[in-house]
Order: sequence, then C-alpha cells, then structure tokens
Amino acid sequence: MPKKFLHFLVFSLTGLAVFLAGYLFSRKSDLTNQQALINNSLVNRFDKTEEKYTAPTGLFELSSGEATFPNVSTTGEIYYYVPKTGEVRSISVKNIATGSTLVAKIQPNANYISWGANKSLVAGYSTGSVFYDLASNYSKKYDLQIKSPVLNKAGDKIAYTYFNSESGEGNISIADVRLESYKNILPTRLGGWQIHWLDNDRLALVKPPTLENTQYSLFVLDIEAGALQNILDSKNNLEFTWSVGGQKLAYSYIDLYTQEKGLYYMDLSAKEEVKLKSVVDASRCTWSMDNKTVYCAGTASFVTIDTTAPEAPAQAIANPTNANPAVNATNLLLNSTEDYLIFKNSKDGKLYGLSLAK
Repeated sequence: MPKKFLHFLVFSLTGLAVFLAGYLFSRKSDLTNQQALINNSLVNRFDKTEEKYTAPTGLFELSSGEATFPNVSTTGEIYYYVPKTGEVRSISVKNIATGSTLVAKIQPNANYISWGANKSLVAGYSTGSVFYDLASNYSKKYDLQIKSPVLNKAGDKIAYTYFNSESGEGNISIADVRLESYKNILPTRLGGWQIHWLDNDRLALVKPPTLENTQYSLFVLDIEAGALQNILDSKNNLEFTWSVGGQKLAYSYIDLYTQEKGLYYMDLSAKEEVKLKSVVDASRCTWSMDNKTVYCAGTASFVTIDTTAPEAPAQAIANPTNANPAVNATNLLLNSTEDYLIFKNSKDGKLYGLSLAK
C-alpha cells in the first residue's frame, strides 16, 4: 500500500510540473505577443509618415479675409498685409491646405507698403513712415519730412524725397534703413515724387499731377552721376509696370488728342515707344521673368501678351469656372516658378490664385 501511494504521489507531482511548465510557456507567449502588438501600435502612432500635398489646380482662394499689398518673398511664399489688424501673413501657394502663417503684427491701417528681402518692409501711415525688420523685431519711425520711402530689393537701402514744406525745397535722396548715413542725389521743389528702384544704380521717378499740371511724366535717375533722363512726358492717366531688372516697361495712357486708351511697350536701351495691339490697364499687368511676356487682367479673361510681337493678339488664359475673375483683379503677381498667377479681388478684398498649368 505505501508503495502504491508513493507511485501515485510521484505521478501526480510529475503531472503538476508538466502542467505548470505548459502554463508558464503559454503565458510567456501571450505576453510576448501582447508586447509585440503594443510595440506595433506605438510605431503606427508615433512614427510620422511623409505627408503628401496636392498642389492646387484651377482657380482657388488664398486668403480667408481682406489682404493688401501682396508680394512674392525670396523664399517663394506670398506675403500680404491685413490692414484692420496690422498682421503680416504668409502662405505657400502650392500648399494652401495648411493655411496662412502669422509672420508679425505691425501698426494697422497702412496706406502703402514697400517690401524688401529678409522680412523687411516700410509701411506708410498718415503720421509718417516706419521701417520694420521683422526678423530681428527692429523698427524705426522716419521723420515726417521723409516722403514715401521705398526699399531696394535687398532691403538695406531706402530712396525717398526729403522735403521741407515751409521752404518748398528738398532733395531726392538715398540712405541706409537706419538713417545712419545718407546721400542727396537731386534737389527738387516737388514733394510728391513717386519713386521706384530699377536696380542698385537707377531710380524711376514719376511726377504726378498737380494743380498746375494734370498730367504725368516719367524719369530715370542715375544714382551715382545724378543725371536725370526724361522717358515719358505729359501723359494722361499714365499707368505702368516694370520688368524684372527695370530695363523694360509696359505702360498705358489716354491719348491727349484722340482720347483713346492704348497699351505700349518700351525698352529703355532704345527709348522707342511700341504700341501693342491689346488695350488693358498696365497697372493690372505683371511681367514674366523672360522679360518679354506680360500677364494682364483683361475685360473678358486673364491674358498673356508677347511684347516682342506687338501686332499679335493677346492670348487668353483658360479659366475653369464660368465666372470671370479678371474683371475685379488687381495687384497681379506671378509666383517664383511662374506656374500660378496671384491677384487680389477688389470686390471682396481677398487674394486668389490661378493655376497656369496646361
């Protein structure tokens, strides 16, 4: 009897050991599988996959609200100003799904903005002009006698008219943006010059209408020599847009005798006025980087005009909608790769883009 009981006890203990070994093995396998699932879940959750963006096509909205003074930055983004809030915002035209980004907030209600490189700008107000370096958060308010300062492309110099209203005298001058040094280029008795940088050596000067003379005249000023060259004289309703580099000009005006509006082209090296077949306002045009093609907002559609073929008709740009966005289009720009036309709708104040892909 004791011998049988001993055999039973040994058999039971052996069975229990086998059972426990099997249980522990299966438990370990379950824990391993669960950990693998957890690890896989963490990988799926926290490992970022490459986000894919689809470039917009057709006609699309760029800003959700009013946007003024649009500009293509050196990085290819579109910068604009919100007048009510003073916000300077940027948006990537090829990735509009991410929305606009707040770059900085400056004084609201500017009446003009001159953009420079590296997040620099000059904003004009009724109380005077202010230079802003948004990258370093530096600003400088200019004296009221500094009229309509404009930045060069690099954003390190300004050109302006320094004018004393009491004496009726002043100078067209250039200076560094902090006004630590300046140079008077040309004495003047007119404080309302409109100035535009053509390149580092030349300024375009527009003499606007006055009480004595209701017409416009255009000059080019050599900064080093101080030489003033008359380009266009006594034009009614003169509007213009400069090519990249400032060597070519597209402009429109109303003929004094026929009272008809015309669009013209001029290469400053030849100074010859060439009449183009199309009739649009030059202020609603912008130049391509090829320095021969002009994109314009026509009455029926956006068009391209080849200035090297003045007799050729304008070519309409296809519009995917039934509406005609060109009717209210202003402030035309091409993005840095010239596959999108950017413009402001004067009716709702928003910025829009139109794909130029064929």
